[in-house]
Amino acid sequence: MSFTKADLREADDVHVDAFHCASMHGTHEQQRAVLRRLEALEGKGPVDRVRRRAWTHELTPDADDEWCENARAAYSRFYSWARENDRRLEPAFRTRTARSMVSDDAYDVITFPILCVAVYADGSLVEVAPSTDRTTDATYTVLDCVEDLETTVDTSQAKATT
Repeated sequence: MSFTKADLREADDVHVDAFHCASMHGTHEQQRAVLRRLEALEGKGPVDRVRRRAWTHELTPDADDEWCENARAAYSRFYSWARENDRRLEPAFRTRTARSMVSDDAYDVITFPILCVAVYADGSLVEVAPSTDRTTDATYTVLDCVEDLETTVDTSQAKATT
């Protein structure tokens, strides 16, 4: 976990972006369950808002509509964050080279995870799940992140009532 409970409690604005692949057959119920848990945190404790964002499972360079540009921008932010925090996005995020069947052209394709959570405190990205620690090779999963956020909310609500 890159963020601490104190990071979130001390921040003036905490928001969570939940990215999901809308077109993945067989994953809708799992995605909905996680999204519901995240949305239940909204307005409680340190979490001010939760935003759902859809993205595709794979993104090619020729995809140029607004949501594709937003997905590329998110990937770029996440990649920079991972580098700065001794993390890596693989294996959940992947890039691969694809070859055209009608020409010799090759291009990079980004493969996105089915579900991803980004946590921001005062506008700064403080966590991306899933991501993997470069030193320990331990993967911080979406469920780990949701549980940490739930614990942070529970702790902050308990302090508010005492």
